[in-house]
Amino acid sequence: MHLDVYTLYICELYVLGFVSIIMLFAWIGSQYDRVLGFACLAMGLTLLSVLLSSLRSYGFEFLPIFVGNVMVMLAYGMLLNALRCFCNQPVSNHWGLGALLWALLCLWPPFYSSLQWRIIVSCMLCMVYTSAYISLLARSRSSLQLTYWPAQSLLWIHLGFIVARLLFDAGIVNPVHGAIGGSMFSLYVILESILFIIGATFIILAMVNERNQIRYKQASLRDPLTGVWNRRALFDNGEKLLLRCHRRGEPLTVMLFDLDDFKSINDRYGHYQGDRILIDFCRLANALLPAECHFSRLGGEEFAAVLIADDDTAITLAEQLRAAVAASAPDEVCYSVSIGICTRWQHERSFADALAAADEALYRAKANGRNRVETVAPQLNPAGPALN
Repeated sequence: MHLDVYTLYICELYVLGFVSIIMLFAWIGSQYDRVLGFACLAMGLTLLSVLLSSLRSYGFEFLPIFVGNVMVMLAYGMLLNALRCFCNQPVSNHWGLGALLWALLCLWPPFYSSLQWRIIVSCMLCMVYTSAYISLLARSRSSLQLTYWPAQSLLWIHLGFIVARLLFDAGIVNPVHGAIGGSMFSLYVILESILFIIGATFIILAMVNERNQIRYKQASLRDPLTGVWNRRALFDNGEKLLLRCHRRGEPLTVMLFDLDDFKSINDRYGHYQGDRILIDFCRLANALLPAECHFSRLGGEEFAAVLIADDDTAITLAEQLRAAVAASAPDEVCYSVSIGICTRWQHERSFADALAAADEALYRAKANGRNRVETVAPQLNPAGPALN
């Protein structure tokens, strides 16, 4: 089947119209997500620029060359804004520089009348925008698990095509009088544009969907009041850390925390002040415990932490946190914490068993007067006896 420039032009119009509608409904359905909103604008601007290119068959040059290409650059800028929003970066003024530069150059007659110069400048601007896309995605690598490499592959292919056009499109005017006009390379430009638009549409939708799934999963593992991990996250992280300690022969420490007489704080000062106490304790714990520690709220005034540390290190950390809590007194409300610690060198038992042992130590801390740290005697280190 032979595809000429007319056939591909009609296909491009249909594709752009279809994906613009998809993006519009996706934007509305996502409660006006900014990423999809900017992507929808990009597709709409591209559709308008392609429509303007058909005016060449009627002898119009200004609208296709000036307005049409300005819209193309604005479309690239909208995609830049979409990716910046996706990466949680503020929208800058850089998105409109390509369109501004093109508009200024078109005021210079030698540039306006030279197809070859227009191709060179267009390719250079598209290369800059595409390189910015690649850089932005690279910065958000940690937030994309499935769609990162498909997105990067699509952008690198697009960048490679732009470089190929810069090298091989000599700017020879197409002698065929038709809807697109332009150079002899226009056939390949339209074909690549169709493939890129389809790929970009599905990649953007997939990226937004993956990001939302990750957000929902993270939200399901966080305590809504304090923002720390919840009980489900504690067991997930604890089991993973237990396996790591088993492979490397490292000590696993489980800490349990219970705020002393917390019910009396609620009864005396109200639940709002009780919530302030919980938030304050989590602030102190996050500040004093190691960054790699998994600190979680089990429920109510009970918290837990799992980390790689020996018994002496764990006791030091627990005493520091206990002292910081005793000295905190947010809104002049004093409170204290009891802490139970269990350190294991041998990991033949489950994480739940270590948690139960720490709970026994916490019970002793509460029974022995509160505001204190109690430990369970650690199991022997295979390399030698552990300190008690």
